[in-house]
Amino acid sequence: MTLRLPEWRRLVTVVRGVAGFKAVWLCTVLGAAAGNVWLGPLALLAFAGMQVLLSRNRRRELLVLASGLAMGLVMETVVVRADWVSYAPGWPDSVLAPAWILALWGAFSLMSIDGLAWLRGRRMLAAVLGATGAPFAYFSGIALGAGSEAGVAFYLTVSLFYAAATPLLVELGGLWRAPAGGAGKG
Repeated sequence: MTLRLPEWRRLVTVVRGVAGFKAVWLCTVLGAAAGNVWLGPLALLAFAGMQVLLSRNRRRELLVLASGLAMGLVMETVVVRADWVSYAPGWPDSVLAPAWILALWGAFSLMSIDGLAWLRGRRMLAAVLGATGAPFAYFSGIALGAGSEAGVAFYLTVSLFYAAATPLLVELGGLWRAPAGGAGKG
């Protein structure tokens, strides 16, 4: 079976989203661990710029990105304020979550549009994958030095937040589809 051109474009879009997320994750976590907290937001800016520039629906990319950043700001600020985790510093004010960790939320939200599109309509599966995958990603980031002192309450909170956020972001990406008729700024 040969893939037609639209199928190849779709595959490239999915790979670009997943690879972009992974690149932002590595830049963010390793940057924060090394004290270069600017690296994560810079990597997100590059990834988001590429996604928006190459998107058939730029408005969708920006709306899902804004939604993910808002969710991340709430969850990460809750766990920081509750003192359930200690992240590498990176925000001018310790009351809010560090900006570098919000870069991870931004990259995850952009990746969810196409990279997790196969989960649309499978909300329970998306919730289970979010609830199980996110704590492992956080554990890995903390083990690499981007944070410390995370306990059970932190990992349970991460699990619950991602159980809600993952299906929501996946479905939001499907609600704001590209306008009929082709590429555009729409």
